[in-house]
Amino acid sequence: MVRDMTCGSPVRIITLFAVPMFVGNVFQQIYNMVDSIVVGNFVGSQALAAVGTCGGAFNLILALITGLTSGMSVVVAQYFGARNYEMVKRTFISAIIVNMSVGIGVTVIGVLLSRPLLLLLGTPEDIMDGAVTYLTIMFLGTLANCMYNGISSVLRALGDSVVPLLILVMASLMNVALDLVFVLCFNMAVAGVALATVLSQLVSAILCIIYVFIKVPMLRFKWQEFRADQEVVREMVRIGVPAALSSSGVSVSVMFMQRAINAYGSTVIAAYTSGNRAEQLGMCLSFSIGTAVGTFCGQNMGAGNFERVKKGLHAGYIISFAYTIFVGALMFIFAGALSRLFSSDPEVIRISSECVRVVSVFAPVLGLVFLFQNFLRSAGDVTPTVWMSISEITARSILAFIFSAAFSYHGIWWVTPVGWAGSALIGYLRYRSGRWKEKLKVASQG
Repeated sequence: MVRDMTCGSPVRIITLFAVPMFVGNVFQQIYNMVDSIVVGNFVGSQALAAVGTCGGAFNLILALITGLTSGMSVVVAQYFGARNYEMVKRTFISAIIVNMSVGIGVTVIGVLLSRPLLLLLGTPEDIMDGAVTYLTIMFLGTLANCMYNGISSVLRALGDSVVPLLILVMASLMNVALDLVFVLCFNMAVAGVALATVLSQLVSAILCIIYVFIKVPMLRFKWQEFRADQEVVREMVRIGVPAALSSSGVSVSVMFMQRAINAYGSTVIAAYTSGNRAEQLGMCLSFSIGTAVGTFCGQNMGAGNFERVKKGLHAGYIISFAYTIFVGALMFIFAGALSRLFSSDPEVIRISSECVRVVSVFAPVLGLVFLFQNFLRSAGDVTPTVWMSISEITARSILAFIFSAAFSYHGIWWVTPVGWAGSALIGYLRYRSGRWKEKLKVASQG
């Protein structure tokens, strides 16, 4: 369902848009977490560590995809807000072509470099074979991942957060079922959970394509129209590539953290994996609120209504703070229960709980990071978002080793919150400067 966000209550619109996205992101995390839950409980700690040590490497690819699709969604939202529906369709066509190209290229490179990348990360020998198997299979699903994320981001830019949710729910349930079948019935272990994820991603991509061509006439096109608009591609690249590079840079910095973690052996790796998964689950609504604010602001920037843009960001503050304070408290109190989802090993649970409690205290700060990143990208003001990412990159890349040298693995848990704080400050200062208005180009093109 396409939703015009240029009129109506900002709080109500953002909330109604964010809630389905939140549910979708919970299922997205289930998508990501179920591999860890299944192997951690039915295969063992080494298998959990093998899946976990691939997290940084594969998140690098997801960050690249997410960054590129953010450029696509910003351009679509601005043209939709400006009521330029022909350009909405041309942007959609260009987005499909770019996504296909990226998906194929990343698949080939990723499959070839899986083992060298894991060697670079210092992956322990006892989990190397399982990690290579998992990462290679996941790379084979990159094209499907690109197509789902690309099309769903366009639908969200048009104000439709429900259909991507329903498709993701179906794919997530399929992933859970296939994980259990492949691991428990066919004893495929790490390979089984990776294959289940890839097949589920393929189904979600196919369902998105079918939905668009049947239910969204605005995006429907003929095959003779299937060609990229060079001007649109340039604008998507201008916004999306810096976002992709900054997001990828953050993922590279997570890989540095992973290398620091790997030095402590498979038990700490498994604990970090489960703690990180619990953190991602708890922060789902923060991410959704940020995306909702970005879409709201993008449409209203396209309409040239800057006063309403500011109201949307302020509404995001209120919603985000209320949620993050509440969920942060819950994560702190129930850190042990969250950790037990992924492992029954008492030592893994103990270490993981410590990690969860540290990051839960800084949940409101991460909420601000998501708000400012999405707000600035919605204006096409991508350079400050790069600096926001550099703050996180610096913290994870350098402080991970400094803090671990001083405080053992306990110090590593504090690295990410320090990066968040620097990132949020940069975003806030850029918003207050008002210079983001100078970067808005799409709406002025008609």
